[in-house]
Amino acid sequence: MPPPSAPPTAPSGQLNKTIGLYGAVALGLGIVLGGGMLSLPGLVYQEAGGWSVLVWLFDGLLVLPLLFIFAVLGRRFPNAGGVAGFVAQAYPKLKPGCAYLLVGTFSLGLPGIAIAGAGYLADGLGVGGSDEGRWAIAAIAAVVIGAVLAMAWFGSTVAGAIQNAVVTLLVICLVVVTVSAVPYWDTIDYSAGAPTWHGVWSGMGLAFFAYTGWEMLAFTAEEFKNPKRDFPLAIAITFVLVLALYTGAMLAVQAVLSVDDPRLASAPFLAVIEGVVGGAGAAYALVAIVVAIIVTNLNGAIWAASRLLYDIGRSGWAPAGLQLQRLEGTAATPRRAIAALALLFAMALGIFGTGALDLADLLRIAGQNFFLLYMLSIIAYLKIEPRLSRRIFAVAALVVCTLFAGVFGWGLLYAAALFALPYLPRGALGRTTRRSPGAALPLLGD
Repeated sequence: MPPPSAPPTAPSGQLNKTIGLYGAVALGLGIVLGGGMLSLPGLVYQEAGGWSVLVWLFDGLLVLPLLFIFAVLGRRFPNAGGVAGFVAQAYPKLKPGCAYLLVGTFSLGLPGIAIAGAGYLADGLGVGGSDEGRWAIAAIAAVVIGAVLAMAWFGSTVAGAIQNAVVTLLVICLVVVTVSAVPYWDTIDYSAGAPTWHGVWSGMGLAFFAYTGWEMLAFTAEEFKNPKRDFPLAIAITFVLVLALYTGAMLAVQAVLSVDDPRLASAPFLAVIEGVVGGAGAAYALVAIVVAIIVTNLNGAIWAASRLLYDIGRSGWAPAGLQLQRLEGTAATPRRAIAALALLFAMALGIFGTGALDLADLLRIAGQNFFLLYMLSIIAYLKIEPRLSRRIFAVAALVVCTLFAGVFGWGLLYAAALFALPYLPRGALGRTTRRSPGAALPLLGD
């Protein structure tokens, strides 16, 4: 997402270059460190037991070559428009499938982020942990999502300074959780939950969602003052910070909580703070910070998702009756696309409320789709990169990723169905003929 304080688009239709290295790092942290991180350490602990810290380290090693390739593509194609744009540079016909795969990812991942934050609030209010509690969490998540959708509807957004402040609060929160638990590290039971390599493998598939977000940073590459230098540097710096924060947070959860603690699935950090610091004041302060984090995290993601749906509509890849390409209001906002997002999010929250899918399922499937998009970026890189040594490196990364993809199991069928949708016969979806791009969309802050 572009910085909320960015000036209007230049007359040429090109975005203004306003992002320096510091802003890029802050933006990257704000995108990557999201709602999934608030619940994933507890969910991974349930999955992998005492070996949970290995999950985060192994996922870090897995994503590292992907980020290298991602940085090269972002440096070379700063106008590419994210992962789908990278793939389109090498294989234009794959762009519709990538776009639909992204829609399916947003449809589950963003409600998952809201549910993660709502779980903290529900736990603080004492309404979680039952069937009724699931609907209460879904209702809280719906209120938060509704508020963010309303801001997008009227074209308003959180100011850039507030965005950076909330990112700072998140980092401070994770650091406090980690440091406060350091004295308890010697009590960690690495045999808790009878860990197995299968549990670590399964936990990696679950935790990978926390290592997504850099693909969103690519949407802003055109606005970098010096993308050739700052885009790769921003990815490298944020990766180091994110890996350190994730590892420390996981150790904190293992040090303070037992593997069968009921709050692992809803609010592990809240339980850690209560166990180490004590007192309801600190816990409720954390809840307030969590809500602010979720709103800020969703704000940029919903902006990107609505623009993605708008582009699908104007390209003729969506049912004609939806008119996703329409711009309305004084800010020329794609309100039809925002309304379509609201419907998709409501469906995901309803599925969660019924218990058909839980938070872990939503985050696992969303992480899976992002992982597949990373793999497609590697394939695009192989076609574009002329140097043999780097092509060999990419082939090795692709082989490892292909082997790891098996951890997602039947969820891959969902991804395959999404990818195939835009290639169905035109009459099957009632799609329109392909449209010209038309006028440029306004920036997030317009």
